[in-house]
Amino acid sequence: MSSTTMIQMLVMPGPSGGRYQATEMAIPVPAPHEVLVQVKASSVNRGETQSVLKHKDPLAKPLVTGIEFAGVICALGKDVQAWHIGDEVMTRSPAGFAQFALASEKSLMKKPSSISWLEAGCIPNVFITAHDALVTAGQIKTAQSVLVTAGSSGVGVTGLQMARYLGVEQVFATTRSAHKISALKALGASAVLNTEDPTWVDQLLELTEGRGVDLIMDQVGSTLLEANLKALALGGRLITVGRNAGNTASINLDELARKNASVIGRTFRTRTLAQTQECSRLFEEDCAAGVADGSIKVILDRSFKFTELDQAQLYLMSNDQTGKIAIEVN
Repeated sequence: MSSTTMIQMLVMPGPSGGRYQATEMAIPVPAPHEVLVQVKASSVNRGETQSVLKHKDPLAKPLVTGIEFAGVICALGKDVQAWHIGDEVMTRSPAGFAQFALASEKSLMKKPSSISWLEAGCIPNVFITAHDALVTAGQIKTAQSVLVTAGSSGVGVTGLQMARYLGVEQVFATTRSAHKISALKALGASAVLNTEDPTWVDQLLELTEGRGVDLIMDQVGSTLLEANLKALALGGRLITVGRNAGNTASINLDELARKNASVIGRTFRTRTLAQTQECSRLFEEDCAAGVADGSIKVILDRSFKFTELDQAQLYLMSNDQTGKIAIEVN
């Protein structure tokens, strides 16, 4: 490998789903408003992993993956002024499973010196997702209550901490695994409901004196939607950020209307670059200090080398983890 080439992990189609392959590529050159980052760390995310596992068409082109990363700026586009070579940054940008990657200058966030590279590589996607759901879409207030479903996921453990950091007093979580309950309580959950128990909604209503919760940040979708609606308070908001159990469900529309409730979908896939950058800016404005001082922590379950991406995604889909799975690149 020469000084002008790098290793990038590409997803090759296969009959049982996509498989990662280390591929030598030319190091990209930044456009005028881009920077080149020597990637130190990234992480796996469920939505992207699900796309990888569906990559079966033998005629399909290889996929370029890795939607977030952290590293050191090593080259600047000619019009970049706010950043410098040597700056330590993190970003929600594509092609992060590589030794070098490009990012728009407005997509960059400063890496806090108080956190490791592995932690920084886990921040951009889930932290911005959680903030966007709780604050921008959910308009949460300190006097209101929040339920975070799939509480042990990367977005889940982040949302719990972030809601607490933003002053919410009643923050509940769900899980299907009883052994994860104590860990979620330690992260700030007022109570943890096991959704394998058919009475979990009744338990939640009892905890809220029959009122229900004002905001649900849901990552489960399909099988939990009807129960989530029952758990909502009058005027509640259900923010759907993931559909881990499936993307179709049925609900009682009369109950939705009776509660004057809102179901709000959130994704970055159809947003413009400028819209995504604004989400990053709003997250930094509200929460950067909390990340830097440790009030909102990256809950790191384990890490893999970036040549071990196949193993990392299998572990992610096993649902055994609590928190994030980091990818060490350089």
